[in-house]
Amino acid sequence: MTTLRFTKDNWPAPEKFQRLLREAMTESNPLDDLLELAIELRDYEQKYKMTSEEFSERFKRGELGDTLDFIGWAGAYDLFLKRKARLETTLMQAAIWQASMFEETEAVPA
Repeated sequence: MTTLRFTKDNWPAPEKFQRLLREAMTESNPLDDLLELAIELRDYEQKYKMTSEEFSERFKRGELGDTLDFIGWAGAYDLFLKRKARLETTLMQAAIWQASMFEETEAVPA
């Protein structure tokens, strides 16, 4: 996941910021982003000795409190689930498209 970091001392002009943001988004790889989130989730899971799924259920029920760590974990898990679903959908669509192209190729007489 590409990260842009700025401080008050190096904040870019609006045009440069937009260019840097476009470049970062272009270079982003959904699978790499998902793997980085998985590593972050694993770290939380090891620290608190529960799965992210269990954490999410307990956090939503209000059993764990609202520490910054838990808020970060909840956000990372939510983002992980959304990106995973988007990646699965994209892969499924690509597989269907490729299968349909293969079927069309086979249907053409030689």
